Amino acid sequence: AQDTPDAAVTGTKQFDQKVLTTGLDGPWEITWGPDNWLWVTERTGGKITRVNPEDGTKQVAVTIDEVSAPGGQDGLLGLALDPGLLKGSGKDYVYTSYTYVDKSLGGIPWVTDPTSPYHDLWVKIVRYTYDEASGTLKDPVDIISGMPAKNDHNSGRLKYGPDDKLYYTIGDGGKGQLGNWCIPIEAQRLPTAEEIGAKNWIAYQGKTLRLNLDGSIPDDNPELDGVKSHVWTYGHRNSQGIDFGPDGSLYASEQGPKTDDEVNLLVAGGNYGWPRVAG
Repeated sequence: AQDTPDAAVTGTKQFDQKVLTTGLDGPWEITWGPDNWLWVTERTGGKITRVNPEDGTKQVAVTIDEVSAPGGQDGLLGLALDPGLLKGSGKDYVYTSYTYVDKSLGGIPWVTDPTSPYHDLWVKIVRYTYDEASGTLKDPVDIISGMPAKNDHNSGRLKYGPDDKLYYTIGDGGKGQLGNWCIPIEAQRLPTAEEIGAKNWIAYQGKTLRLNLDGSIPDDNPELDGVKSHVWTYGHRNSQGIDFGPDGSLYASEQGPKTDDEVNLLVAGGNYGWPRVAG
């Protein structure tokens, strides 16, 4: 047929494709596990599901009732597996991130409508322990909570680094465009010492974070404007892809404003320009 992949192939086809499994509720992160299964977060379903690549068999490892997904870029997002998982190391840990409702935090500052589903929507990173016998995740521990969630550009990519740190992306919230046109973009704003002391993470929009495994701030994180925080890099729009190269370099793919998508090498303390620079 015209304009199909087969129509563009002039020689022997290099790949075959098939449907492995169906019925996933908004699959978002796919990670290859040490058990040789695919570990998948279901963004709108609030589930972490394991999929057997041999036959498509699915097993739900956990359903997280706390997950709230009122829009298109929130819900259960990032997933990172501890390198010690299923290695007999006692570190059968799985890290995940998601948006949740917490009315005790006083509301997101730029959401003035108290009836909005985003008025009290925040982000947290949680550690689970995997029970191999039952194939389930249990004993959740909050690593960090109360980070700002938005109705757009939440990013949410989570990686376990070769330095035994967690890396996490948070987008700019889709500010300065569409329905958020009049809300200032804060990707250039750095956290103050007072905010960090109060565990107020509101300035983490448009940033890449680097965290200790217990959620604390690493001693060797960059000091920006005289303040040391979880912020590793800043000036980002919506980095929905990060990964480490074989030499430990951290790369990120970032969505531009209709054009000017970026692939960046993330260096400690780096300013990647948004919204002053795109592309």
